[in-house]
Amino acid sequence: MSSDVVQFPVASKTKTGGVVRDPKSLSSFIFLVAWMSLCSCERCEIDSPDSRETAKFPTEKIIDTTFISAFVKDSIKIDISLPKGYNEEEKSYPVIYMTDGYWRRADHDTIHLMSDRHEIPDVIVVGVGYPDDYNFDSTRVRDLIKNSGSLFECIKSEVLPYVEGKFRADTANRTLRGASYGGYFLVYAFTEHVRQGRLFKNYIGASAALVPPYQHVDLLENERALWESTKSLPVNLYLTVGGNETTFFRDSYTSLVNAIESHHYSGLRFEHEIIPGTDHYTVWRPTLLKGLRTFLN
Repeated sequence: MSSDVVQFPVASKTKTGGVVRDPKSLSSFIFLVAWMSLCSCERCEIDSPDSRETAKFPTEKIIDTTFISAFVKDSIKIDISLPKGYNEEEKSYPVIYMTDGYWRRADHDTIHLMSDRHEIPDVIVVGVGYPDDYNFDSTRVRDLIKNSGSLFECIKSEVLPYVEGKFRADTANRTLRGASYGGYFLVYAFTEHVRQGRLFKNYIGASAALVPPYQHVDLLENERALWESTKSLPVNLYLTVGGNETTFFRDSYTSLVNAIESHHYSGLRFEHEIIPGTDHYTVWRPTLLKGLRTFLN
């Protein structure tokens, strides 16, 4: 790897066939898979590929890379998986960037299975998170909420150049996805779209927390500033909230939807919905799947 591609120290390891080589990673991974299985609901079962078929689908090779971010001032871990035909075709691929990467490893297979079913094109999937032994709760508040600008700069100046320098990524077709605290970060990134260089084509977010104490930046004010900076916004945005979520999250969703719809951006494709039968822990999955089907086809 040439030094002009990666400007920060990296330490890489690879797990193949779904087997995590690090014992600590294995225990964390098993816990996360078990937790995700408990977060199923009727709507998720309808919208997601059949679980038995998912289990039969060949697990993609996931490349783990950990580096010290100059912006976050801490370790960032990214998980990268490639489509099955990556080495067979000389073409560029859309890239899906997901926050909370340590909780989204099972989604890599699900997304590649969607490609196998021709629901979406072949894609590269990137999870952005932390080493498996981190305290995720406090670290997520720090980076996704309080220091969202620093994490965004990390993705912009470190993660994207690494992925796009090493793999055949379509730089004009990037998707950013986040839920809960990651949903807040997703909305922050959307409101920073123009100022930060128009990095993403698609934004997919669920259950964003937009009121204190979780809102560090006033995202409604950020959205107003975005409108004042441009009336043309040719991007795709999909926002959801669970039908069974608390008033806290439903009010955040309604306030944001009303603000965006009031501004009538030219070129913006804005899809939004309250997903019945889902709560804060189950809405993210149907949001991801429907968002990808909507924007990548």
